[in-house]
Amino acid sequence: MIDRDLFSSETFDRDATYNPVLKSEPVRFDSDLKAFDAFLVGAASRGAADISIMSEGRPRIKVGGRQYMATKRILLRSEVDFLVGHLWRSADAASIINQGRALDFAYDIAVDRNTRQRFRVNVSGVMRDGAPGVEVTLRTLPNVTPRFEDVMFEPELIDYLNPASGVIVIAGGTGHGKSTTMAAITRHHIENRDNARKIIDYQAPIEFTFADLLTEHSDSASFIAQSEIGVGRNFPEFSQAVWASLRRGPSIINVGEARDIESIKGCLQASVTGHIVNTTTHAGSVIEALRRMVFEFPSAEQTARAFDMISALQLVIVQRLLKRADRPGLVAVREYLLFDEAVRERYYENSVDNWAHVTSGLMKEARTNPAILARSTGETARRFLDDGIIAASEAKRFIPRAMFAD
Repeated sequence: MIDRDLFSSETFDRDATYNPVLKSEPVRFDSDLKAFDAFLVGAASRGAADISIMSEGRPRIKVGGRQYMATKRILLRSEVDFLVGHLWRSADAASIINQGRALDFAYDIAVDRNTRQRFRVNVSGVMRDGAPGVEVTLRTLPNVTPRFEDVMFEPELIDYLNPASGVIVIAGGTGHGKSTTMAAITRHHIENRDNARKIIDYQAPIEFTFADLLTEHSDSASFIAQSEIGVGRNFPEFSQAVWASLRRGPSIINVGEARDIESIKGCLQASVTGHIVNTTTHAGSVIEALRRMVFEFPSAEQTARAFDMISALQLVIVQRLLKRADRPGLVAVREYLLFDEAVRERYYENSVDNWAHVTSGLMKEARTNPAILARSTGETARRFLDDGIIAASEAKRFIPRAMFAD
C-alpha cells in the first residue's frame, strides 16, 4: 500500500523545470523501495505519462507533453541497477542488459485495497560519460478499459468489427494509441451479450488487464485469456503464441503486433481457419501498412503472400495522436479502408507494385461513392479542424494544400 502523505503538496508549475514528486526524498531509493514505489505512483498522480530514470541522472517526468525534473538529486548507477532488478522482480536483469538486449514488461503497484497502478516498463542499455549505464522508461497505464467514445472511434466502422473471420489491422507509430484502440474494440466484444466469445489476448507487455470490465460483466459468458510476450514471460515471441492459439478454441485472437514473418503468417492462417484476428503494425498510412506486411516475406513469396493478405483483410485503420485544441489531451486522427469483395477485386486486378495507386484511387473515390468505406488522414484532420478539435498548425501537417485551400 502507498502512503499518500509522502507525495509533494506543492502545486504543479508548468513553467518550472523541477516539479518534486515526493515531499522528502530518501538518501537512496534502493534502501527504501516503498519510497520508490511511492515516487512512481506520485508521478502518475501528477499526470505523468512517462517517467524516465537514467544512471547518473535526475529522474524526469513527462506531463502534458513537456519534460520536468522530478528529484533534487542524481541517482547513482548502482542504485538504478538495483531498482531495475526490483521492477523486473529477478536478479538476472543486469545480465540481460549486458548482453545487449532490452527488457519490455509491465509493473504494477498496490495503491490501496481497491486500486493498482500499472506501468509499461522498458529498460535499455546506454552510455553515460563513456561508461555503461541503463535508462528505464515507465509509461503510465490506465486502470479503466477505454470505451469507443474515449478513443473517438468512428461509428461507421463498428458494424465491421465482427466479421465471420478475417484480419483487422490497427497501424500507427510507437505511442500513438494502437493498443488503446484495440482495447476499446475488445471491450466492445466483451460487452456484446448476444454473441459470447472466447478471446485470446497477447500483449508485450500486458497493458490492459480488462479487470474492471470482467468484474462489471461477471455474469457474461464471454471471457478473455491473456498471455504476455517477452523474455521470461508466457511466450518469448508473438509468432509462437499465435500458432499455439489455434489449438485453444478461440473466437477472437488479439495479437499485440504482427512484427515478423511467422507472426504475420500465423495471423493469416488463424483467419483462414475461422477466427477474427485483431493486430497492430507500425505504419503511417494504409498503403504503408500493406507494404510493410508484404515486404516482411522473402521476395520470391511476396506476390503470393500479398494476395493471401488481401483475401484475409477486413479492415485497416491507421492513426496518429495529435494535440487537441478544444481541451487538454490528444486525439486520434485516423485513416481507414474497409476490404469488401469489390475492394478486394481492385487489388486482385493489379500487380503488387501498383497497389499504392489502387489505394489512393479508392480513397479519392470514397468521397463521392458511398459504396466504398474509406477515409484519408487528411479528410479526418480537416473534419477535426472544422469542429475546433485540433488547431490549424496540427492539421496542416496532414491536409493536402488543395483540401486546405478553403
